[in-house]
Amino acid sequence: MDTITLTSPNTEGAAVRHAQQLLAKNKFGKFHTDAIDGSFGPETARSCKRAKFWLGYADSQLDPTFGNLIEALLEGRKGLTATQAARRKARLKADKGKPLREKAFAQAVKHLGVKESPPNSNKVFFSKWYGVVGPWCAMFVTFCYVKAGSQSAFKQGGNWAFCPFMLANARAGENHLAVTKKPQRGDVVLYGFGGSIAKHIGLFERFTDSSGNFTAIEGNTATGNDANGGEVMRRKRNRSQVLAFVHVGA
Repeated sequence: MDTITLTSPNTEGAAVRHAQQLLAKNKFGKFHTDAIDGSFGPETARSCKRAKFWLGYADSQLDPTFGNLIEALLEGRKGLTATQAARRKARLKADKGKPLREKAFAQAVKHLGVKESPPNSNKVFFSKWYGVVGPWCAMFVTFCYVKAGSQSAFKQGGNWAFCPFMLANARAGENHLAVTKKPQRGDVVLYGFGGSIAKHIGLFERFTDSSGNFTAIEGNTATGNDANGGEVMRRKRNRSQVLAFVHVGA
């Protein structure tokens, strides 16, 4: 087959649908969770990178394309090389030992740059996945934690589409949420931006200096529109903007 890549407009057809089906169902893992629609868009491209990572491709080979080799591996017509099998084993072992928050943060990183389409519509992969078309910063965090393996605090289509509810539960220590004064990478950040009501949410990355500045990855944000900007971005924030840092227990 010809290698399928991201193009504008998207490549469409039976070959793309076949690729999506293989990425979604194979013996190695479920790498594609979006629609099987025969259209090779950004999410399918990310699925290809995700599959190659878990198939033991070298870091330099994790490109967002679908070709003969990955097709043969997913179909079972070809086996992993010894080097690929060793990489896969090491990556699975490393992933198993990671805290939930680290896995959630890794999910967030994968989606940097995702935008609403059309702009200002709240129509984006994460709101579609959650099942509600609306401001989606909490839906993005929910997606990251569900994909990371959260069994209790986060659920697809439930619990957290509204930031104030999460803040109330965290302060009460309910639903496996707990406020922390010493956030670690992947912990939740709830922002008030100077007010007392939670207006926005993201995932903490790290403090960058002793003045309370830090970085976070957030959905539905943009420079000039902190809480409804329509994109997944890494933002520079300050502790003064935060109502609570929250640790997720399960």
